[in-house]
Amino acid sequence: MKFQYIISVFCFLFLSACASMPNLPNKEFKVSITSIPEGADVQLNAYYVGKAPLTLTINTNSSNFIYVSKVGFAGQRITLDGKQSEIKVQLVKE
Repeated sequence: MKFQYIISVFCFLFLSACASMPNLPNKEFKVSITSIPEGADVQLNAYYVGKAPLTLTINTNSSNFIYVSKVGFAGQRITLDGKQSEIKVQLVKE
């Protein structure tokens, strides 16, 4: 019985130690977004963040995208790679 207890405690400690992940450094960059026509809605990772023109601070620890749209125009999805500092989006009428 004592042996099973020791094995259980050992397994718990061993497995919980393996589950911990190192924290990645938090890296951010800024990107300025403008649209033609002006005033288009901007979403970051499917969350509304405002109307163009605007500047966003982006965390590079995850993949990110913006979606720019305006009524009467076809929306555009743009993947952010951390290298862009300015994005100009030309929307096309539908």
